[in-house]
Amino acid sequence: MNVPRLSAAMFGRATEISQFNQLLVTGQHQKAMRLFDQTSTDPAFCDLVLDSVVMANSNQSDPQLRTPHGLQTTNAARAMLRISGFPAGVPLLRFLTLYSFSLRKRDLTAEDVRIKARSMPQIADPVAALYSTFTDGDYAVAGALLARIALDRGIPATAQVVLRYVLGDLGKLGHNLAAAVSFLDSAEALGLPRGLLPLANLGFVIAESMKGTRPVAVPPLESPSASPSPQALADAAEGGAFDQVEAQLRALLSARRTDDAVRPLLIAAATDPGFLGHTLVLAHAIRRAAPRLEPAENFLLFWKAYRTLVSRFGYPGFLRLGPPAPMERDAVLSALRASLQYKTPPAEVTIRQALEVGVPLDEVLATVVNAYGHWTVGEKEHTIILLDAALETARFLGRDEALLPLAVALMRLPF
Repeated sequence: MNVPRLSAAMFGRATEISQFNQLLVTGQHQKAMRLFDQTSTDPAFCDLVLDSVVMANSNQSDPQLRTPHGLQTTNAARAMLRISGFPAGVPLLRFLTLYSFSLRKRDLTAEDVRIKARSMPQIADPVAALYSTFTDGDYAVAGALLARIALDRGIPATAQVVLRYVLGDLGKLGHNLAAAVSFLDSAEALGLPRGLLPLANLGFVIAESMKGTRPVAVPPLESPSASPSPQALADAAEGGAFDQVEAQLRALLSARRTDDAVRPLLIAAATDPGFLGHTLVLAHAIRRAAPRLEPAENFLLFWKAYRTLVSRFGYPGFLRLGPPAPMERDAVLSALRASLQYKTPPAEVTIRQALEVGVPLDEVLATVVNAYGHWTVGEKEHTIILLDAALETARFLGRDEALLPLAVALMRLPF
């Protein structure tokens, strides 16, 4: 499901989506789900519902939760919907809509945020002012100021400002960085002015979770002493030669080759995803954050992650793909669907067979998403976030190394 373009079909659905939004805001889940079931055969309506749910869930506010995961879960499901597409993704979208009604939320709209941001007086140095509000924990001003920076400078510049501050404290289990990336992804997907809503909520979240944190000093990036080489980085990390790891990170990040720099880290995190998958989720967030940061900022982030996030590097040899298997493609896909449903044989076996027989990686990923598309409220959050991180990592690594994150993550899912 992609960001929708304006079309006659959408204008024809204006009444339904307006009614749906009102039901979503007022918490009338039974009427909302009946309306969803009546209209979810229309892909244009589904796209609009997805945007509405993203905006609603960005407003999550629950004083009983130390780390709300509502928007992170929503964005993970949104990424999975891009893999499965329409109509296969409708059950997952239905779950996501029902899940939205389980969240406690602020009563805030994008227009409220825009008016508040525009009413702020001119500030000589808005970035310094924003960092001050974060440090002081002044969340109401932080939200409005962050939105004002977005109106004046655009979302990409705002992302760099926020992520630079988050470098001072990635959070327990990486929650600060993962949350920031999720809110920024939502803002970019929605665009302005709708994206002001997740940006303001990001300001609230950072000011509350990072109160007392001062902006970290980012030293200028020294000139690299080595030629950039992804293979040299992978070999140095696997061999524990961290002086060479440092040199290669400096060289690759100076050249803005963030994908090459993050690859060994993602492989290591996929091998051992950590408690509830937090290690892999953080490595995935680092990959998503890197293009929004400057080389010196990325070096600070990557160098710390390579030293502290994982303990072992290298792709496990037993998960390497073998030669093409003499099996029928349709039979392999049937076996894959059965193993995802009944857990036998393990998904490692059937995903390997599918990839070795030549099934395109995107089709394998879509089969996995569709197998887990019939969720119920209660089977959510960490499970969906971990599965999405594994799927996105598999897509990033490509066919030859996709088996690793998929096999390990699917083995760890609680059902």
